Amino acid sequence: MKPDLLIIDGYNLLHQDPKLAALLRSDLMAARQRLVRKVENTAHRMAPKTIIVFDGQEAGIDDSLTVRHIEVCFSPSNCSADTIIERLVCRYAAPEKILVITSDHAEHETVSSAGAQVMSVQEFLAQCERDSRRSIPSAMRPGERPTLGDLFPKDFCG
Repeated sequence: MKPDLLIIDGYNLLHQDPKLAALLRSDLMAARQRLVRKVENTAHRMAPKTIIVFDGQEAGIDDSLTVRHIEVCFSPSNCSADTIIERLVCRYAAPEKILVITSDHAEHETVSSAGAQVMSVQEFLAQCERDSRRSIPSAMRPGERPTLGDLFPKDFCG
């Protein structure tokens, strides 16, 4: 069943992607921005709405990271991102229509017992990688850059 909502454990994903983890050590904001760009297409394909939850000092939504179908939010200092994710799942009218992306074993157990589906971060990152390769025409040679015309099917204009 295709989920209505995708919830991503933000720092869990950042720490498990080697390139993002390296960037995280030097530029936290850039790492978060790159994470949103990396998951954007796959997340939209998987569910109409995505929420990426980070641990934070102040609760709320970060408008600078939020895009069309992805909302980025931070947990308040008195609770963790895991707590926010669990609350989102438990308060949703149909938790079985939620897919949570996390590799945190305790979080996996908690949200799945509440009825949500769970996918590991590694599986999700692999899907993002497959999706990013699909967007580049297969006829391209290594090192070649696509043009706008390459992104449309050959019979697009009739």
